[in-house]
Amino acid sequence: MESDTTIALSVNNSRRLVFVAGLAWLLSYFAARFALQAFVPESHWDIVVANIPTITFFWFVWVVRRALQDTDELQRRIHLEALAMAFPAVMLILMTLGLLDSPPAGPLGIPLQDLWVVLPLIYGLCLAVVNQRYR
Repeated sequence: MESDTTIALSVNNSRRLVFVAGLAWLLSYFAARFALQAFVPESHWDIVVANIPTITFFWFVWVVRRALQDTDELQRRIHLEALAMAFPAVMLILMTLGLLDSPPAGPLGIPLQDLWVVLPLIYGLCLAVVNQRYR
């Protein structure tokens, strides 16, 4: 019984840490974008500022990887299937937007630099679909 409680605490801590790492990544991106636009740093500092979200992203990936190691095989399979669904969905969206953005249709006027924010939402939707199938 005690080990079940320990496992539940570990899973809750893992989820919390994944949320914190994801939030840090998102905030670091918008902070870097703001800093690059508002302060217009010199050439060597703009590279440093632009790479801050890269560092937090790698931390996020590391935290997610560790969290998945603490789960059972079914949860790993669910996440793998969600990724397998999300990847082609994202490819389809990017391909379609790329074709719509090219002549003769002309530019879409969508800020494509922020399009990546939608990608975790697509993964979340795919995860919900796969989770529903295994319930």
